[in-house]
Amino acid sequence: MLLDCPRVQVIDGVDRLTLELRCPGQPRSTALWRNLGGWPADAAYRSIGVEPMLGAAFDLADAGPADAAVVPPAGEVTWRLTISAHRIHRGHPR
Repeated sequence: MLLDCPRVQVIDGVDRLTLELRCPGQPRSTALWRNLGGWPADAAYRSIGVEPMLGAAFDLADAGPADAAVVPPAGEVTWRLTISAHRIHRGHPR
């Protein structure tokens, strides 16, 4: 888990995936896992998991005092997740 990480980029060859989570006044993190073809052994494949999250713990039982999002008295928390995918343009070899 990447604590207090509102923006992540994953680059695979010439492809780039960017995720940015905005939620003012709340703790935010990103859970990230990547399988580069090692699992399962009999039919390996490549995959990625990116989980933007409000808070800094997977389980509230493990959260410290500032590790969980808190709904304010107004009764609403707003957040925005922006996902963008790009092809990275590299210069031609000379």
